[in-house]
Amino acid sequence: MTITTDSTTHTNCDYAEAMRRAASHALATDSRVFFFAEGINDPGAYLGTVNGLAEAFGTDRCFDVPNCEDALTGMGVGAAISGLRPVFVSLRVDFLMLAMNQIVNHAARWPSMTGYRSAVPLTIRALIGKSWGQAAQHAGALHSLFANVPGLEVVLPSGAAEGAGLFLAALESLRTTLIIEERGIFGVEEPVPDELTPLPLGQARHVREGGDITLVGVSSMVGFAKTVAGRLAERGISADILDLRTIRPLDSDAVCRSVQRTRRLAVFDIGWPCFGVAAEISRHVLEAGLRLDAPLISVNRRDEHTPSSCFLERDHYPTVDETVVRIEALVK
Repeated sequence: MTITTDSTTHTNCDYAEAMRRAASHALATDSRVFFFAEGINDPGAYLGTVNGLAEAFGTDRCFDVPNCEDALTGMGVGAAISGLRPVFVSLRVDFLMLAMNQIVNHAARWPSMTGYRSAVPLTIRALIGKSWGQAAQHAGALHSLFANVPGLEVVLPSGAAEGAGLFLAALESLRTTLIIEERGIFGVEEPVPDELTPLPLGQARHVREGGDITLVGVSSMVGFAKTVAGRLAERGISADILDLRTIRPLDSDAVCRSVQRTRRLAVFDIGWPCFGVAAEISRHVLEAGLRLDAPLISVNRRDEHTPSSCFLERDHYPTVDETVVRIEALVK
């Protein structure tokens, strides 16, 4: 379905289609861009996000590679330093643990070690598995770990339009940028602009206006927060929702402006509760001298590794019902 708003035409599509369109746009407009990934020529084509790219642009710009994350990331670092715009597609965030030396010791530190005379414009896409038995080694949310490292940018798209725009922005950045994609955002259709443009990194998106509590979300938890806000509205509670988009850089100004109005805060994160996004946002709120009328709520997965059983996994992640109860109790 095509939708026209304010002279901008949008077409409904899911995350995979939006990312495929963004990739095609990047390859067609910038000869420095190339993609390499494990299983990029697989029929699944990384959940459909790179489907048809090799046929359209050639296997020298979109090619399959063996399973060796450390070497592959090193190849991307070298290509980026030489002036290209490589995109390394990793099947899981967990697998990037095998490339931490290249990401942290080389990609993140090289610019400062050269006095910022050299850059590493490498883009890394990595998936967080969820459901269908992904278990501990395929469902880890490690975005806070990467965000702790100076020199890296960490992007957490919440949907199709955000993913496409943030991906194009990552390709323009001079820093190494990790785009961490949670499996839950892939199947959701939404209007995506027919003419794709980069979205600013480090600028949160205001999703919903409200005055009783600020809900700050990342990735699929933005949609979760919208559902919670709808339920809260039925109970007379008005929620202000922000989609952070990126956690490094972090738009703390947008968060503080909202919290200054609502004086209540809940953070919706796809990761574990310890040392996560909620902790960092709390730091910024406190350093801004803001005072809350109620304790902060952190909505997270359980502080344990993801079980493979679908029955146990249901208890691993927060539910809308329990979250609505927690926030209603906080506000009233």
